[in-house]
Amino acid sequence: MVLGGVLHILHNNLCHLEMCVDSWPTFTTAICYRQKKYLSSSGSSSSVIPDICTVFTKNPETLRSLLLNKRVINWRNGLIFRGIPSSRCDLIKELATLSGLDITEYGGYNTFIHHSLENTDEQEKVLLLPVSILDESHAELVDTHLLYGGNQDSLNHVRACIRHLPNHCVMDEKGRPVSWVLSDELCELRMAYTLPKYRRAGHLLALSLSLIRRMSSLGLPVYCHVSQHNQAVINALTSLGFSACPSMEKISVLLICKDRV
Repeated sequence: MVLGGVLHILHNNLCHLEMCVDSWPTFTTAICYRQKKYLSSSGSSSSVIPDICTVFTKNPETLRSLLLNKRVINWRNGLIFRGIPSSRCDLIKELATLSGLDITEYGGYNTFIHHSLENTDEQEKVLLLPVSILDESHAELVDTHLLYGGNQDSLNHVRACIRHLPNHCVMDEKGRPVSWVLSDELCELRMAYTLPKYRRAGHLLALSLSLIRRMSSLGLPVYCHVSQHNQAVINALTSLGFSACPSMEKISVLLICKDRV
């Protein structure tokens, strides 16, 4: 996910990320996070994207040092940590607790990577409804169906992903989205959903293939994270040409830290 953040920065950095490493050119720890000038202390502005962090490290001590550096990480208003390996979660929880923050963890996810566009043409499905692109007026609909949605931060993030990053959707006859898949600033495929009435029609298959091609054409990685218990989605990803990374740890895709009240 840190590599995805680097590639986003190199592709115009529309979501305002930056990187910090413990040393250069040889480093053991890298953190990707939001540029501070684009964060709001109130978090109330719909134009502001919530803070986000993801980390890569081979050295827990240098990771601790960077996370405690106030010029790098501001714990005061809460953070959204993404893609944290299981072995590093305890350190982040410890530091969050010391900062007086509450923690909600969504864990147990496997990483799936798409390596090749070969044979994707054979999987193309003709849909009865046209493939389109979401606009910001659809953000509330997408946010409603997120596991961690329903708050201003998540809505701001969905809006930013729709505004700046590749996505695809299927519309009904009245122009309302019925199925969609988005990408985020770490280049991950996320937020896929189909309304119950429109399931089993191959919408997500077609949308995923379209988004895979679009992101590959931009030189971006194509990957996602899936719960280790969601065999139906794992089977679908495998059919699309994704492969699991068995050597990688289980990760927590989302670790939300909020102010204690």
